[in-house]
Amino acid sequence: MPVPSLRGWRALLLFSCLTSVSAVEAARPPVAPEYQVKAAFLFQFSRFVQWPPDSFSSADAPLVICVLGVNPFGSALQEIAAGEAVQAHPLSVERRDRVEDLTDCHIVFVSGRDEDVTRQALGYLSGRRVLTVSDSDDFARRGGIIGLVTVDGKVRVQVNRRSADAAQIRISAKLLRLADQIG
Repeated sequence: MPVPSLRGWRALLLFSCLTSVSAVEAARPPVAPEYQVKAAFLFQFSRFVQWPPDSFSSADAPLVICVLGVNPFGSALQEIAAGEAVQAHPLSVERRDRVEDLTDCHIVFVSGRDEDVTRQALGYLSGRRVLTVSDSDDFARRGGIIGLVTVDGKVRVQVNRRSADAAQIRISAKLLRLADQIG
């Protein structure tokens, strides 16, 4: 049996890598296009919001985006935030299981898939210097800062300015112009 040439080995290696990636991708559950859009919104919110300076342990501490409970984004949010920074704060995306583990988060996304978790998060984070975001029904009306609602197949943004003020979070006028304001 002849020994494969260098070109043959490269082709074999490339084929192995491609089939391995395809198998890994096939094993991951697909992310709904709606959640790809919501991941992009979540990333952009970091650029249109200002936290009090003492919300960060240092001038270059990470801006931490936390997903509480079920992660509907798959890897989409991680991929969008990879290598990005906002005002010298590198972005970090982390998943948390309990509301008590949200103490170092700057943005918290609460999936609307679990109403009990949403209720707990609203109670625990109320008035804290955290931008709360969810796609839970009436999230902004119930005290969350930003609600992502889907209307006629399009994701819309609702902002509760009172909740933002209570959290000492300033939301850019550009974002406010695009949002439905609640409260």
